[in-house]
Amino acid sequence: QRRGPRNSRHAMGVWSEEHWDRPGYVNGKRDHLFVKPAANGEGHCGTSYKFTLLNCQRPHGRAFHVAWFAFFSCFIMWFAIPPLMVTIKKPKCDADADFCQPQGACSLNGETTKSLLGADYNPEYTDWSEYEDKVYDKILKDKTCAKCYPYQKGNGKGCGGIGLSKNQILVSNVVSVSGTIIVRVLIGPLADWIGVRYTYSALLVMFSVPGFLASTVTTYEGLVVVRLFISLVGGSFVITQLWTTIMFHSNVVGLANATSAGWGNLGGGAALAIMGAVFNSLKQSGLSNDQAWRRALAWPPAVLLTTGIVAFFFTDDCPFGNYGEMKKRKAETQAPAVDDGSDLQGGAEPVSVAGRSLKVAAVNWRTWVLFLVYAFSFGVELVVYGNIALYFSNAFDLSQGDGGLAGSLFGLFNVFARSLGGWMSDKFNEHWGVRGRLWALFICTLMMGVFLLVFTNVTLDNGGFGGALGSLATWALWLAMTEGSVFAVVPYVEPTAVGGVAGI
Repeated sequence: QRRGPRNSRHAMGVWSEEHWDRPGYVNGKRDHLFVKPAANGEGHCGTSYKFTLLNCQRPHGRAFHVAWFAFFSCFIMWFAIPPLMVTIKKPKCDADADFCQPQGACSLNGETTKSLLGADYNPEYTDWSEYEDKVYDKILKDKTCAKCYPYQKGNGKGCGGIGLSKNQILVSNVVSVSGTIIVRVLIGPLADWIGVRYTYSALLVMFSVPGFLASTVTTYEGLVVVRLFISLVGGSFVITQLWTTIMFHSNVVGLANATSAGWGNLGGGAALAIMGAVFNSLKQSGLSNDQAWRRALAWPPAVLLTTGIVAFFFTDDCPFGNYGEMKKRKAETQAPAVDDGSDLQGGAEPVSVAGRSLKVAAVNWRTWVLFLVYAFSFGVELVVYGNIALYFSNAFDLSQGDGGLAGSLFGLFNVFARSLGGWMSDKFNEHWGVRGRLWALFICTLMMGVFLLVFTNVTLDNGGFGGALGSLATWALWLAMTEGSVFAVVPYVEPTAVGGVAGI
């Protein structure tokens, strides 16, 4: 009962073909995600249901868990830099320079020190600790003297970065989400053509390289180039949604899509929380600022590379096997067909050509309605991930770690909120059909906009830090639900070109 699809090289442990229509499955697609009905006495704890969310059997369970974890890993690498930007923006260190020497201009009694401290300067002091912190900070934040302090923590204090201005940080953040626009449009149809497994594996392995290179950048230009290529991993979202759409039946596809995407998006919040903690632990081990942020950036691409290898060798394109093997079997049993465009139609083998899938999706005006809704939900989420840690650090005077931790609240709602949006869409669909899914999308989008306006009006003096966190949390809830409800509608827009619709 564990026999895999015929002629499959990676079929060990794959769900066998004779069970494609057993209870809980419809034509090979799984019609449940969290639980499924069970015979009396066979359910968990004596119930009539079995908990199946943690099931990792091939092809459905394996594809689901590899899909969301790969997306999660991509998001961590994609947004690993913003939580460390407080340090990366610092000037480069130059502790060997003359002004850093014991008798130099930035020394305790140096000329620059006297000028910076003004009336606060005391020639009788023999150590910096005798000055108040706010006075000493004048030295630590000076563009020149800061280069003498490679171990100093704090926003704007000391050195150890590559020296970035506010405009350079802004450009870097914009570039960091630009590449995903192109790759998302192309990668869905590509996955339709060559299969999800090949596409996902190639993306993970190839774009782990710029992730590793991020820890070696020394200039602003290098950072921009690296962040541009790292942003291409954003295409993982489209493949994740396509994979779960292929594996799960329409009665649960909204929940499956929303859950896989939500858990993947959680990587953005996880990056904000984890990267700061990793940096702090490296600092506590005795590393300088420069050494700490570079080493902190090295582990996410390693996870990406490993996940890509696992996806290639231990997953399947769809419930029926891998596309390449399916095409080979079809070619052996059928005469060559006339190229009339019919390969975009449904059936056991989704063999749509990339260009045609994209064209079919692009000429459907409904695709562009979803495009706009998603631009103002997920598009805004990307902007938030790139700026929220630095925003909290500056606007509410928090440390780098605390700013990232506060900002991570925004992403952590993806644990359940995106799934909640998909579940809401599924429930509305049960009562009112596809029109119900559209109403669910409308409600979520409206509430998302309302609470975005609330958050933008909270400042340190108007609502305070607590008000900012509360409004951020409520906005994040409805934003994630909007994203989930968007992709609950995607499979209905153009069923013959789901990859193209998802890509756009």
